[in-house]
Amino acid sequence: MNERPEIREHISRHVQALTLHCARAGFCGVWHDREERLASWLCLASDALDANVLPVTHEYLSSMLGLPRPGVTETLVRFAEQRLIRKMRGLLQIDRKRRVSRTLLLLSRPAICVPS
Repeated sequence: MNERPEIREHISRHVQALTLHCARAGFCGVWHDREERLASWLCLASDALDANVLPVTHEYLSSMLGLPRPGVTETLVRFAEQRLIRKMRGLLQIDRKRRVSRTLLLLSRPAICVPS
C-alpha cells in the first residue's frame, strides 16, 4: 500500500465513513423510540430491496433493531391498524410507503439524530 497511496487514502476514507455510520446508528438507536426506528428501518429496507414486500420476521426485526420482540410486534400491530403495512407470516407489506415516510417525519427528531 505504500506504493499506491491513493488506495490507502480510499480505504482510510471508507473506514472513517463506516466508523461514523456505526457511531451514528448507535446514537440513533438510543435516542429514537421504537416506532421511529422501525419505520425508518422499513423505509430503508424497502428502498434497498426496491420492493414493498419484505421477507422479515418479528424476531429478525427485534435482532436488527435491538428491541424486545413483543415491542416490535406491538408497533407492527399499530402500523397495521393505521393501514401503513400488512403483516403476513414471515412477510411485511408496506401498503403506503409515502404515509410510512410521512409518519416517520412527523415522529422523528432532526434528521441528523442530534437532541434538540
